[in-house]
Amino acid sequence: MIGPFPRRALARIVLLALVIAVLLGLAGTSIPTAGSSGTGLNDQGQYVIDPDTNGPMPGSQFLIPLSQPAADGETYGDLIAARRAAGLGEPRLVIVDLFATWCPPCQQETPTLRSLDRAYREEGLLIIGISVQELRETVRGYAERYEIEYPILLDVDGALFRAALAGGLPTKILLDAEGRVLQVLPRPFTPEDGPGLIAPLLRAP
Repeated sequence: MIGPFPRRALARIVLLALVIAVLLGLAGTSIPTAGSSGTGLNDQGQYVIDPDTNGPMPGSQFLIPLSQPAADGETYGDLIAARRAAGLGEPRLVIVDLFATWCPPCQQETPTLRSLDRAYREEGLLIIGISVQELRETVRGYAERYEIEYPILLDVDGALFRAALAGGLPTKILLDAEGRVLQVLPRPFTPEDGPGLIAPLLRAP
C-alpha cells in the first residue's frame, strides 16, 4: 500500500497525469520518467507534469483569492477570519502545498505535513493545502482519512496551479507574512525539514 491506495493504482498514474496535463493546458508537454521506472518522478520525489516550470520567483508575491473555495465548504476568506477570531494573529510563515490525493509522493508526505502543522502552528506556521482539480467530496474524505487539521482549498479549474507556475506535484511555496515568495520546493517535505527549514524561518528576526 502507498497511503490508502493499492499498488495497482500506480499502473494508472501516468494516464491520470496525462489527463491532468490536458486539463491544465499542458497537453503538449510529455511527462518525463525517472530512469526506467515509468513513474514520472524526478530525483527529488516530485511527480512531474511540466519540467519547464519551476514555480514563482523568490521575492514575487503569490496571493490566494479570498473567494477561493475550501474543502469544508467555506472560503479562504472565511478561514482567515476564523483564524483572527481565534486570536491566532497573522502567520509568520505560510506554506502553500499544491497536491492531489491520487499522487503517491503527496500521500507519502501527508503525515509529515500533519506533524509539522501540529509542531509549529503555535509559533506562527500556517499550512494551506491546495488540491488541484479534484472534487470536494474526494478531498474531504482524504482529509478525514489522514486526520488533516490545516485548511485545504480547492483549485478545481487549475488556475492556482498555473498561477504558481508549478511543474509537478507536490510543490511547496513558502511565503512570508506579506505573501512574498521565500522559497519554492519541488519535492515532498521530510521530517528533517522541521528543524532544518521551518524552525529557522519562523525564528528569524
